[in-house]
Amino acid sequence: MSNVIFSNSLSKFKIIIYFSLIVVFGFIFRYIFFPCEIPLILDSLGYFWYGMDLSVNGKFPTEHDLPNNLWPSLLSIFFNITNSENFLDYMVIQRNLSIIFSVFTAIPIYFLAKKFIKKEFALIAPLFFIFEPRIIENSLAGITEPFFIFMVVSSLALFFSEQKKLILLSFVLSGLFCLIRYEGLMITFGMIIILCYRFKHEKKNLIYVIFAICIFLLVITPMSVIRAETMGYDGIFSHVTAGAELVNKETFQNSEITNKKFFPELGVINFIKFFGWILIPTFIILFPLGIFYSLKNKRIKNIELIIIGIFAIIPALYAFSREIADPRYLFVIMPILAILSAYALEIFSYKIKKPKIKILIIVIIIIMISLVFFQIKSSDDNYERDAYLLALKIYEIPNGINASYYPEGAYLRVAQLSDTVFPITSIDGKSNIKFISSNNIDNIEDYINYGSKNGLTHLVIDEQFSYDSKRTDSFLGEIFDNEEDYSYLIKEFDSIDEGYSYHLKIFKIDFEKFMKKN
Repeated sequence: MSNVIFSNSLSKFKIIIYFSLIVVFGFIFRYIFFPCEIPLILDSLGYFWYGMDLSVNGKFPTEHDLPNNLWPSLLSIFFNITNSENFLDYMVIQRNLSIIFSVFTAIPIYFLAKKFIKKEFALIAPLFFIFEPRIIENSLAGITEPFFIFMVVSSLALFFSEQKKLILLSFVLSGLFCLIRYEGLMITFGMIIILCYRFKHEKKNLIYVIFAICIFLLVITPMSVIRAETMGYDGIFSHVTAGAELVNKETFQNSEITNKKFFPELGVINFIKFFGWILIPTFIILFPLGIFYSLKNKRIKNIELIIIGIFAIIPALYAFSREIADPRYLFVIMPILAILSAYALEIFSYKIKKPKIKILIIVIIIIMISLVFFQIKSSDDNYERDAYLLALKIYEIPNGINASYYPEGAYLRVAQLSDTVFPITSIDGKSNIKFISSNNIDNIEDYINYGSKNGLTHLVIDEQFSYDSKRTDSFLGEIFDNEEDYSYLIKEFDSIDEGYSYHLKIFKIDFEKFMKKN
C-alpha cells in the first residue's frame, strides 16, 4: 500500500488497484457486522414503508408525512423488481443499498481531495472515511445518510472544478441531495455564496450564478410539486421557513425556558459534545491541524471547503437546539474532516525525515484504532436480535400495552410481519397492538384507571425502567423491582426464565383485584 500511496508517479492502474482494495475491505468490514435477521425500525422503517407503498400502489403515497422522500423513492424501484414473500428480504435490500453508497463514497472523496492536496495524500482521505466507525455503523441502518453523503461529495467534487460546465452539473446534484435531506439546502446556499465570491470582480459572470440557481430549482421543482400534492408542503423551503418561525417564536417570545421548544444554549452544548465525539478517534488530532495549516497558509480553496462545512453543520445546531440528540446530523461533514486530516499529513510530511514510513504507520494505527473503537461501541446484535424475538413473543400475548416500552418496543411494529405474505402496503402491515400513552400520569394507579377505559390489558416492563428515571412512565420501574407489592398484576412472562440476554417482564392486569385494592 505504501508503494501505491507514496509513489512518485501514480498510474491509473495503481489507483484502480488501490480503490479496488478500499472497496473490497469496505464491504468486508460492513458485512462482518451486518445485522442478519434483524428488522428495520424507527426512521429506517418509515422509509421502508414509503418505498413499499410507492412500489405496490404505483403512485406517491398520501398517508406518509415524509419530506425526505428521494431515498425511499429509489428503494421502491428495487422493491418493485424483487420477487419475495418475506419482508426481511426487502429490508436486506435497503441495508445493502446503504452499504453500497457508503463504500463507493470513497471515489468522489478522492476526486474532491485532489482539488486541495497532492494525489498521494488525497488517497488517504477515502481510507479515513471508509473505516470511520460511525460511518460503518450508519451504513448498516438503511437510512438516508449514506445516499445523502455520496451525492453531497459528488456535487462538491464537481463544484470545485475549474470547468464551468462541471460546476453547473454540481447544482444538478445539489438539487438531488436536497431531495434526499432538506438540510442540504444550507450546503447549496454555501455553494452559491462561494460562487458569487469567485465572480465578484467579473460582474458579467453573475448571470452564470443565476443560471446555476435556475438549474437547482428545475431539479427540485417536480418532486416539490409532488410533495405539495401528497403531503401539503414542498419538504424543503417549507421546513426551512417553519424552522425559522420556531426559532423566532420560541426563542424571543417565551420567558420560561421550560416552556421552550427551541433551546439555543442546549444546541451549542450538544454541538460541542457531538462534534468532539465524531472526531474520536480518527480526526481528533489531524483535523484541528488541517484547519490550522489551511488558515496559516491562506489556502483559499481549503478555506472555501471549511466554509461549506460550516454551512453543513447549521442544521445540526438547529436539531440539537430542539433536543434531538443524534450525532448523525454531523456525518455529512465527515468527508471534509477526512480531507483536512489528509492535508495535515501532507504538511507533516514536509517537516519530518523518512515521511513515507512514518505517515504509513500513522494511517495504519488510525485505521486499526477506528475498527477497534467500532467493535467496542457498535450495537450488540445479540441484544437487538433478542429484542425482536421478544417482540414476537409479546405480540402473541397482550391486546393493549403501555406506550413507553421503548426502544425494544419499536420491534413490535414489525412483529406481525413475520407471518405476512409480501408485498403489502403500510396500511395492511399496521400493528394490531394498542399502545396506551400515560398522558403525563406519574403513578400506576392513575395510569391503570385511565388505561382501563382505553384498552390497556398488559404492562411490558424491561430492566431499563429500573435505572432510567427520564423514561416515559418511569414509575413502572418500581413494578419491575418490586413485583410482589402489586397483587393485581399477574406475571405471564419473564425473559430470564427463557434464557434471553436482557430482562423483560409481561404482566396482565387483574382489574377486579385492582378495583378492590383501590
